[in-house]
Amino acid sequence: MKIKRTIKLVIKPSEREKHILFKTFEEYKFAYNFVAEIGWKSSIHNSVKLHNLTYIVVREKTSLPSQLVISARNVASESLKSAFSRKKKGFTVSCPYSNNPAIRYDKRSYSVWFDREEISIATIEGRLKLKIKIPEYFRQYLSWDIRSASLKYNKRLKKFFFNIVVEKEIEEIPENDTVVGIDLGLSKLATLSTADGKINKFFDGGHIRAVSERYFAIRKKLQSKGTPSAKRHLRKLSQKEKRFRTAINHKIAKEIVNLIPAGGTIVLEELKGIRERIKVSKKERRWIHSWNFAQLKQFIEYKAKSKGIKVVYINPKYTSQRCGKCGYVSKSNRKDQSHFKCSYCGYTVNADLNASRNIAINYLVSQKERLGHRVASLPVWAVVNQPNVRGLAVSSHS
Repeated sequence: MKIKRTIKLVIKPSEREKHILFKTFEEYKFAYNFVAEIGWKSSIHNSVKLHNLTYIVVREKTSLPSQLVISARNVASESLKSAFSRKKKGFTVSCPYSNNPAIRYDKRSYSVWFDREEISIATIEGRLKLKIKIPEYFRQYLSWDIRSASLKYNKRLKKFFFNIVVEKEIEEIPENDTVVGIDLGLSKLATLSTADGKINKFFDGGHIRAVSERYFAIRKKLQSKGTPSAKRHLRKLSQKEKRFRTAINHKIAKEIVNLIPAGGTIVLEELKGIRERIKVSKKERRWIHSWNFAQLKQFIEYKAKSKGIKVVYINPKYTSQRCGKCGYVSKSNRKDQSHFKCSYCGYTVNADLNASRNIAINYLVSQKERLGHRVASLPVWAVVNQPNVRGLAVSSHS
């Protein structure tokens, strides 16, 4: 099994080097948008056909080396394929266009020497050698196999970023009996539990909410001023808040994966509609809309893969309304965001913990024929009373 990581580097070119890079970005942008426009008008996304239609023209109109012409074409081809696929599904789409595309590099268009902290990349003026500084955290990946890379200019930060994808082969880890359900929510950012309740863990959102509210108050104050200085502070604040949220999601994802033995299974609720499902006040709605649950899910996925932990997604229908003890389903069971009390058997438990157990139970029931003996950990209602769980679709993303 192969796992991938991205080494994210900041490069600091000289004024002359900046000029070359900016000109390369401009011509790469032209190539990408030109190919996308031709493909859109012709309803073509096949890279070979697009090559025949655009390669000569792009070479004549730009100073891009052939590797970057091909790179821009491939990226445009992927964008067109995605757009046509969405159009086929009934979504409203338009011709792909980018005002600041990242330049994709492959082994033929860039080289890297980690030992002397230097890269060489293709530009409109030939190969350009640039010094890099490798953060201590990324040094653990320097022995991995080097794959593609991308160069991106962040207009807001006015910085160039060079991201190198590295890859490593790891041993396949056999699947074990540990299945953990995770509920994402409001009072607790994440709550995890097994069907039998042997593993329980809360990731409280109290401190995080307090910090987010402080950022919101500062942002509101700066927005009301509207001065150039206030706008500069807003940009800095935005990046600081983004780093804070990313760091928290990394921390939670790491702790979750460390709690689960290698070869286990993590069951998450499908994220589509999560913000609509969580009914809250206007103030709390701002908080729930601001948190990046998709990023947290992504971090859990890639950290789990390195331990051979499978991540699957299940329809969350009824998980917050069903009693994890007797299986009775009712809206009245969930008293509020934190409290659950079954109207039938009187079972009382934290609402998020009950939901996370139900997520694990739903997956186990849906897989009972394949998992066999693992249903022994399920409550009696989940094994006998099949109608309670029938129709809950499961999708796997391993």
